Formats: sequence, C-alpha cells, structure tokens
Amino acid sequence: MRSPDRVVILNDASVVRGGATYLATTLARSLRERGLAVTFLAGDSGNPDLGDGIDMVALEGRALIHAPAASALTGLYNAAAGRRIADWIARHDTPGTVYHLHNWSNILSPAVFDALAPVAHRCAIHVHDFFLACPNGAFLDYPRAAVCRRRPLSMACLATQCDKRSYSHKLWRSARQAVLWNRLAPFRSRAQFVMINEAMRPRIEGAVRPGFLDAISNPVEPFGAPVPAPERNLRLVQIGQVQRLKGVFELAEAGRRLGLVVDFIGMGDSLDELRRLYPEHAYHGWMPRDAIGRFLNGARAAVVATQSPEPFCLSAFECVATGLPLVVSESILPARQLEQAGAAVTFRAGDAGALTAVLDRVMRDDALVARLAAAAREKGPGLAPGLAAWISAHDRLYRRLLARSLDPASPRRREAGNVPATPMKEALE
Repeated sequence: MRSPDRVVILNDASVVRGGATYLATTLARSLRERGLAVTFLAGDSGNPDLGDGIDMVALEGRALIHAPAASALTGLYNAAAGRRIADWIARHDTPGTVYHLHNWSNILSPAVFDALAPVAHRCAIHVHDFFLACPNGAFLDYPRAAVCRRRPLSMACLATQCDKRSYSHKLWRSARQAVLWNRLAPFRSRAQFVMINEAMRPRIEGAVRPGFLDAISNPVEPFGAPVPAPERNLRLVQIGQVQRLKGVFELAEAGRRLGLVVDFIGMGDSLDELRRLYPEHAYHGWMPRDAIGRFLNGARAAVVATQSPEPFCLSAFECVATGLPLVVSESILPARQLEQAGAAVTFRAGDAGALTAVLDRVMRDDALVARLAAAAREKGPGLAPGLAAWISAHDRLYRRLLARSLDPASPRRREAGNVPATPMKEALE
C-alpha cells in the first residue's frame, strides 16, 4: 500500500492548551520527521514554532468563549472558515492527499465537514470526545453531575436541561448537533473514524453509525523519570483543563475539608471562579512537560475527578507512566483498567464526600501509596502505546484509507457531491 503524498491535519487550535491539540501537533511533527509532507490547518492564529517543514495555514478564528456575541451563528456554522478550507482543498488536493480532522467544535464548526465533503473518502475523523454524538460533548448532566444515558436529540434529551450554562445554551447546542448530523452524511459510509478508546464504540455507533470505526489508543510518554518515593511526599496534583466537568470544584472542596493544598496545573474556563471560591489552593497555570516532570517529584498522588465518561484522560496515563499513584473517578472509561493495574484507587464521580474519604486514606496510608507507586512503575509504561507505535498505527491507517479510496471497485469512490446530505428530519430522529 502506498504512502500518502501529503497529510493535512485540521484542528481548532495550534497552540497546546489541552490533550487533543497536544496529540494533533505531536502527530504533525512526528509525521514530518518521518519524511511525510504535512500541512497543519488551524482554526486559530497559527503557531510558528510548530515544527520545521510543516506548512502552517491559520484561519485566524477565535474560540467561542472569546468571540463576540455573533459567535452564536458562527458556532453553528462558521461559513468563513468553511470557505477557506474548501478553497485550500480546491487549490492543493491530489489523489494521494489524506485529511485528518481532530477538534472542530470550538472554531471550525460543522462547516468543516462541508469543506471536506469532496474528499470524504480520504478523511480520517479523530473522535477525541463525544461531540460527534452528544450536544454537550460529554454525555454529562452538568447540573446533576451525573452521567447522561439519554439518546442524543431524543425528546427526553431535548426536554432536559443538562448544559453547564443554561437551557437556552442546551437548545443552541442541540441545533448545532442537528446541523452536524446533517453535514456528516457523506462521511458515514466513506470516511475513517478513529476512537481513542474502544469503550467509546457504543455511544458513537448509536449516534453516528459510521461504516469504518477503529480505535487507536493515545500515546503515553512519561513526564520525566519515575517519582522516587511518592509515599514520602504530601502534594496532591490535578493536571489538565480547569473545567467544572473535570471535577475541580469537588477536588478543591475535598482539599478544604482535609486542610490540604491542592496543586492545579492547567488553564480552563473555571479557573477564575475556582481561584475565587478556593483561594487556599495553588494555581500554576499551563506548564511545559519538563516542568511538570520536575514538579511531580514532590507529589504524592495525581487526582482525576472528572464527572463525565471521559474517553481516555491522557494526563492520568502519563502520571502512572511517571510512577505516580492515581485517585480517579469511576466515571472515566479507563478507570477500571487503571484500578486493575494496581496503580489507582477510585471514588464515586461528583461526590465531594467520597473523594474526601479516599484522599484522607491516601494521605494517611504510606504503605498504600508505596504499593500504588510500585504498580505504576511496573505496569504504567505498558498500559498504552508509546509515541513510535502510535505514529506507526497512523501510518498504517493512512495507507489503508488511501488504498480504499483508490480502489476502482469500491462504491465509496464516488464523488461526495453524489451523496446527499441527511435530511434534517432524519438527523433529528
């Protein structure tokens, strides 16, 4: 099978502030290092430091949270971004070009799918989260801090205020979901969908019904050398987006009840509120990986308090690979895997009392922490692929996708314009 002429990676952002963008930019650099031509098409203002030889195309868009009031319409369908992407494809596409879409919900919007429709048969769509399937992207009932099991866009779904802001925002998100499902029509039977965890399959298949759906687990690299003896340390660390769905308020409250200072590493839309309500904790903002590695040398455990069925939680695996014990909520999809490896203890998601009890035990029981750390050092590096294996898996995926698109016998080689979009009525069913 032939290698692609070029890989075009599309993502809302080019500057790393979260796991998905870290993976998209890492993939771009790694593919270029292997000699592939790479274009990074970013919704934001671009990143000149992305890497030598990578063709950066910046759409100069703004994330919805920072955009003006008109962003309500732009978020539903960013026509300007769609036109620029379509224009780039029209000018640069070749039969050997593969397109890999990562995050789209913050800037690119469902318009990106219309732009990619003519090349849907050469598209990989990375499913980092549940925005393809769920209006709020998390299968989480935010006001109740409970995992949602309603069918997306069903009457039960539409009648429920599950949004973290308001019911009107829930209706806006539902409208965007309907637009999205309508624009996904050319991709369902032709594009390659890529989950980050096999456990995502029921929720994705139940909503999107993709013809080609495979899983490539996220790559895990340790933050640094293994933490020498976590049981001698006192710090509790949370790494990642500072958002309500990450359980940061429950974690801050548990720390307050125990008289502990929690170290929050990361940025997010709940950071200012969290700092105001819980000023006693330490807020470090975004840190480069080497700085995190040094910081973890003084940590006792990392806490993942996420309320939603988070598909992977990269920082959790990275901490375990660094020999650091974990305290994780039962809601994240890999919680059972991490617990069975002996590197984590779990608690009921969204329950500050349950989290307080587990953290109290972790802070008092040095032997428990030592056992968790020993298991993390032994099994952590093998719980997910390393970077080289992850890149090789993408190389094989691109070759398969390209071979399928060039097969004259494949009905999926038809032009996307001949595949009608899903009627809005069907999209809402």
